[in-house]
Amino acid sequence: MIVKNIAISMYMFLLSLFSFFSRFFGVKKRVLIMASFPENTTAILNQMKKMGYTPNTICFHTERVQFNTKELDFVRFSPNNLANKWKLMFYLNTSKVILVDNYYPELAAVSFKDGVECIQLWHANGALKQFGWEDNSISERSDADKKRFKAVYEHFLKVVVGSDEMGEIFKRSFLLNESHLLKIGVPRTDVYFEESLQQQKRIEWRNKFHAENKKVILYAPTFRDNELAEAKLVMDFNAMERAFSEEYLLVLKLHPAVKIDVQSLNTDFIINVDKNVALEELLAAVDILITDYSSIPFEFALFERPIYFFSYDMEKYDKERGLIKNYQEIIPGPISQTTAELIEQIKTKTTSETLALFSKKWNKYSDGHASERMVVYMKQLMEEAK
Repeated sequence: MIVKNIAISMYMFLLSLFSFFSRFFGVKKRVLIMASFPENTTAILNQMKKMGYTPNTICFHTERVQFNTKELDFVRFSPNNLANKWKLMFYLNTSKVILVDNYYPELAAVSFKDGVECIQLWHANGALKQFGWEDNSISERSDADKKRFKAVYEHFLKVVVGSDEMGEIFKRSFLLNESHLLKIGVPRTDVYFEESLQQQKRIEWRNKFHAENKKVILYAPTFRDNELAEAKLVMDFNAMERAFSEEYLLVLKLHPAVKIDVQSLNTDFIINVDKNVALEELLAAVDILITDYSSIPFEFALFERPIYFFSYDMEKYDKERGLIKNYQEIIPGPISQTTAELIEQIKTKTTSETLALFSKKWNKYSDGHASERMVVYMKQLMEEAK
């Protein structure tokens, strides 16, 4: 732990050094995007091109995130790796509009000049697990870590939200106030309002799954911290196959960071989807969603199809990581802690009557035009630049 803390301190010192020298350059009318997930960034960039608004734009992204660079030819893409940190720090200090979709420690090494706006897009339009200052593990972090977290969160001048509920979560998690909330809807949800596109996706993926005469169950469990080393799937897939193979296919979608050998699970009933396939690509083809603490239900609820919560480690997860208050009352579907319970719920079609209300509440500002409003807002910021 001591060695790790020393390494982090040295890393932050070097970032601060790069940042210091970058501050001698002026702020340009440039859009800088830091992307660890593709959905929000892709939606915004596509909308920028559609509206003919193509200012100087650069995107630093994690290695696993892929973009259609040919279509988005007005954007310079660069991997956010160690070799490019000096460039990232330069652009952080000299760009007018900065979009981020996650926690980035680099922000703690920057002091923005007047007129610069950093906007937190976040990578989900809802939350069932705690994060930021509400994460249970925060009490175990060092004072230096907490100081860095505080510095990063204070750089979020605006946070994009799709609902008042998510706005309240951001306020608690990042210690923000109402003026920080940008209530324009979440750009990544726009695609779900394109009916022809969703119908096309449904046909495309059902053909890939060979599901012409069957319904599709998607099992997408949330990421657990211990799964970086080795994951264990608790669901009894043999029992699921015995119960549903005649009527359903079970599609398995794991988090990209999860390490597990799933090849043995591929059967006529179970389909393991490549980790790099975006969830938004699949949802239109799904008839039933099974998850636990992930943010997927907030998007899937737009289809108003059944959702089941296989929360087998709910008490343990809540103690170690933390679930949002009233998790069991908020979720739009029944909870099961064993595969047998889950099977019974699906067979008896035990669903929640609050699904439509849940979708309406958590997608209040997301109406298919969030990306357009985001681009208009960015354009206004640029026009205000001196």
